[in-house]
Amino acid sequence: MFDLLLSNALLKGRRVDVAIQGSTFAAVEPAGTLAQAEARERLDCSRFLLRAPFYNTHTHQAMTLLRGIDDDCALMDWLTREIWPREARLTPHAVYAGTRLAILEGLKSGCVAFNDMYFHQPAVIRAAEEMGVRARIGLMYMDQVSDHIENDTTLALRDALPPTIGLSIAPHALYTTSPELLRRVADQAESLGLPLHIHAAETAAETAIAKERFGFDSPIAYLDACGILRPGTILAHCCHATEADLALIAARGCFVAHCPQSNQKLASGVFPWAKAAAAGVRITVGTDGAASNNGLSMIAEAKAAALSAKLGAGAPDALRFADLDRAVTEEAAAALGFPNAGRIAPGADADFILIDLETPAFAGGGDPDANFIYAADSSCVDTVACAGRLLMRAHQVPGEADILAAARTASATLLAP
Repeated sequence: MFDLLLSNALLKGRRVDVAIQGSTFAAVEPAGTLAQAEARERLDCSRFLLRAPFYNTHTHQAMTLLRGIDDDCALMDWLTREIWPREARLTPHAVYAGTRLAILEGLKSGCVAFNDMYFHQPAVIRAAEEMGVRARIGLMYMDQVSDHIENDTTLALRDALPPTIGLSIAPHALYTTSPELLRRVADQAESLGLPLHIHAAETAAETAIAKERFGFDSPIAYLDACGILRPGTILAHCCHATEADLALIAARGCFVAHCPQSNQKLASGVFPWAKAAAAGVRITVGTDGAASNNGLSMIAEAKAAALSAKLGAGAPDALRFADLDRAVTEEAAAALGFPNAGRIAPGADADFILIDLETPAFAGGGDPDANFIYAADSSCVDTVACAGRLLMRAHQVPGEADILAAARTASATLLAP
């Protein structure tokens, strides 16, 4: 007997029945094939598009509490004047509340996983476990010692984490870490068998810092010299990566987490997707934090990634939909350490979303999957599942009202004069 049966769903242009057993897709068959199969629960998916969900490869989840702070400010001034003073007030409870709000927002747009770099990490783990999503939580490193960074406590939880949650080594950026610290955390990543996650080549200022402070032509070359560029490292942003940088990133087996809306809002730069893809770079998409985006919708982020790639290259075919689709699903899942997720196939992890086709974005023609990203919004996401568990049904996530109320209270504390 199957645990869940999805009947007559539209999957990549064909109608299918999909059976789920435990946390895995057990069967994907032509519609009607599993009509007589026994299942504990059945969902009639006649009006739904079935898709793999999104996997957000770079974010700071609890920054939902700082959404909209000084919307018209450059990155470094914004951080030093507006963000860091408020983050000094953070508590584990606030981070827990903000992370739950971020997960809720992600689920509403069909996202089941996030790659986090933030403070009070045990609170982030608690939120992810309780809400049933996948996560990779960063052990964060900066030169400035902070009581908000709970690396040792987080690492002590490693052996007890569920398979949906992993850890990374996450030095913040070249401008907040010394060369000695970067080399030390690179060695730590090697000894612990953990991947790395860092901001890289986000702004032109980083290039200047790499040259003037460290004597390297680019932030990417500097990070490589410090041992940060390793197989599986996630480099967030890379707006100012040169062709030589892109070749190095590809050769080292790193991923790029492209964050187009944050980059555009802060006027940080445009990631050269077409050149990166041509160089063999593995590209994914992240929202960055809600304070600099300002939303966490991966639908909107995927569309922005496509548009920025096309405009940046001056060619409408610079990023084809099939490549974008893979980048935000299967490739992103692999980047976060879930290589069996991000696709709907027998034996794959049972992560999926159901998109309501009875909504305006799908009333005309065209490919429904492309219309989902290019024309739709979160209102059409009806159902979300992660590892076989239904996390959202009929647009509703359990405990929504409590999540919103707690986030409002926590945000008010951070924003008080």
